[in-house]
Amino acid sequence: MKSSNIRPLIPLADYQRIFRVIHSVLDSVDANIPAASFFFSVTAAQILKKFYKKNAFPVAGAAFYLISKDGSGALSFGTLDGDKVDSNSDAFHCWVQCDGYALDFMAPVFEELLEDAGHPMAVPRQMFQKDLARMSASPTGLSALGDFRLEPNLALTRDLLQQFMNKPALSNLSQVCMDWYQKPPKELGSGVVMQNAEGEGTRMALSRLQITGAW
Repeated sequence: MKSSNIRPLIPLADYQRIFRVIHSVLDSVDANIPAASFFFSVTAAQILKKFYKKNAFPVAGAAFYLISKDGSGALSFGTLDGDKVDSNSDAFHCWVQCDGYALDFMAPVFEELLEDAGHPMAVPRQMFQKDLARMSASPTGLSALGDFRLEPNLALTRDLLQQFMNKPALSNLSQVCMDWYQKPPKELGSGVVMQNAEGEGTRMALSRLQITGAW
């Protein structure tokens, strides 16, 4: 079995800044944040490629995270029928894979995802980036906080990428994130102005959501 790496791929400060920039841009256009996992993953992968020279790419599929030790603490995306795991356009999640790591930039808003799904519970705002060698063997094998199981769906990933590329508004928003981002310790402006086709500007303020630790 391949040994696992407990060190993150990028520092927490960088992860937090990537999350804040993407979250801020989406929030400025009143996007449904809980439904935006693919946008987060596509844009974060582009940032990792441009600013960190990483071979990062978005992945869609089924995902399972243990975020609480009680019986209600497994966050699940996709379908689970016995031992059969599947995902589809109505039941999926997205993350970034890079150099043997999985990075989920939606992790800081897991609480909002649960609330949107009708299962409110308190969840800390934490970073998720782990060596894939640390992944549990199955969704039923999650036992410690932060345990996870990811099941990529390549066909779904291709379909979602095609849909993303066919929507100029999404590509434009993603580009705004790229233009705003600066790698720490460089200063990042507190806000930028995004203009629409009519030349009207929307000022975007940087999110102040604070990440408190790591899964």
